[in-house]
Amino acid sequence: MREKPKAPETLISAEAQAFAEAARRGVLVLRECLDCGDVHHYPRAHCPLCASRNLGWREASGQGRVYSFTRMAGRRAVAPAMIDLDEGLRLNSVVLDADVHQLAIDDAVTVRFQPDPQGQLRLAFTTPGAEAARAYSARAFAAVDADREGFAAGSAPAEVTTVAVVGAGNMGIGIATAFLKAGFAVLLLDQNADAFDRARARIAETFDRDVQRGRLGADAAAARMAALETATDMTRLADADLVVEAVWEDMALKQQVFADLDRHARPGVCLCTNTSTLDIDAIAAATGRPDRVVGLHFFNPAHVMKLLEVVRGKATSDQTLALATQVGMRLGKVPVVVGNAHGFVGNRLMIAREQEAGRMLLEGALPAQIDAVLTRFGMPMGTFEMQDMAGGIELSYRARQARGEKSPVIDRLFAAGRLGQKTGKGYYRYEPGKQRPLNDPEATAIIEAASAAEGITRRAISDAEIEDRLILPMINEGAKLLAEGIATRAGDIDVVWQTGFGWPEWKGGPMYHADRLGVAEVHRRLTALAEAHGARFTPAPLLAEKAAQGATFTDSESA
Repeated sequence: MREKPKAPETLISAEAQAFAEAARRGVLVLRECLDCGDVHHYPRAHCPLCASRNLGWREASGQGRVYSFTRMAGRRAVAPAMIDLDEGLRLNSVVLDADVHQLAIDDAVTVRFQPDPQGQLRLAFTTPGAEAARAYSARAFAAVDADREGFAAGSAPAEVTTVAVVGAGNMGIGIATAFLKAGFAVLLLDQNADAFDRARARIAETFDRDVQRGRLGADAAAARMAALETATDMTRLADADLVVEAVWEDMALKQQVFADLDRHARPGVCLCTNTSTLDIDAIAAATGRPDRVVGLHFFNPAHVMKLLEVVRGKATSDQTLALATQVGMRLGKVPVVVGNAHGFVGNRLMIAREQEAGRMLLEGALPAQIDAVLTRFGMPMGTFEMQDMAGGIELSYRARQARGEKSPVIDRLFAAGRLGQKTGKGYYRYEPGKQRPLNDPEATAIIEAASAAEGITRRAISDAEIEDRLILPMINEGAKLLAEGIATRAGDIDVVWQTGFGWPEWKGGPMYHADRLGVAEVHRRLTALAEAHGARFTPAPLLAEKAAQGATFTDSESA
């Protein structure tokens, strides 16, 4: 019986190295038949036209156009697509790490190799606009690095081996974990000794997980846990080379704590606050060393998130900034120096976005619609899903209570015990042990009741209106931060939002996005929103000035 011919092999183990080496250089190579001249795409081992195996390699432009595509739902921006290369070859590939929700037939694309789970580079494509945003992002990060080197110039390397973390709550645990992971000895202080068992268990879980995933050896994990001490006695602060405060977000409490830190820490030791919104100068005023007080604003979870806002008060010395940024680098963070203002840079923009999201809940939108707009835009998570994950309902409620402010929806959610994932329900509901947000009629009823109590007639709100009302106020707030000197460059704002809030690299950042929309167009839309919804949308003077001049926020500073 005659054997059925074997199908041609699709992987060329002996020659795959040539394709892989080109891919590592970001270059696409094609197979060229040396007998008939046909060009085809690796990994075929034979010419599809004449079946010859006498093949060579030809470097391709890596440029093409979208012939067809399908958008896929998910966290990552992905669209399986057929791509027509400029060389005349049609490939079955994927467009990713780009604004695929704006993708259209015949759009230009460029090659972008991506590693698979085994570390092999696979062919994919992205858009020229996304590549331009990535190039801008690289320049923005380089400018932040140059700032850090400038602060460090003339300063001796930071002699910090032991760090005291004051406060054994969630943030304190995360900050302690970050320092332990980086090889520091950590003294965790809290007035409540019962908090230490929970803290040790949480930190041990993190290191156990790292061991299980092969990121850390068992001996190294044990050594890190051995470097953790706990204490309730503030006199132990004398052992610390650096102090980081992570107590509840309350000014009176923080001032009391800093007065105690000042009494017990060694002279000259830096006192750092992890406040996310409070006035650094008011905190520093409780000490006799305001020049050695600085904000180290970690983002939750502190041992995971890359951003570290280094907040400079009016008295903070350059030496203190140099030490803070050096420590941030040792932690593996991206330290960005920012000025002292409510919310600093990252949260200042976030507050503007979340306030508008809350208003739209009252007007007629629901959490799932608002969150879907944000994830389609490119954010990894919607604002209400994020609040449920991070305990934002309780944090916002308590902060507003301290200021004597009310929030119709949040107040009702808090009263109903809906505090987010930790209680199994917040803006969404959650199955036990699961993190997937599920729509909940009870939450909808609470939101609708809040609207009625405020005398608001609910209406349908389009996705386009939601996007403008969420994103444009962030840009406007960024313009104010630049004018106030809180952010040095538009690129700093964009770095903060990429590293701390998940703004996609392929979209640059809020200020880069403003330039791509056109500052004049942003001004026009904000003006229209101000006419429809109130003066809070009034364009900032700097934004209005740039719109009138035809100027941009980012192009001149990153050229």
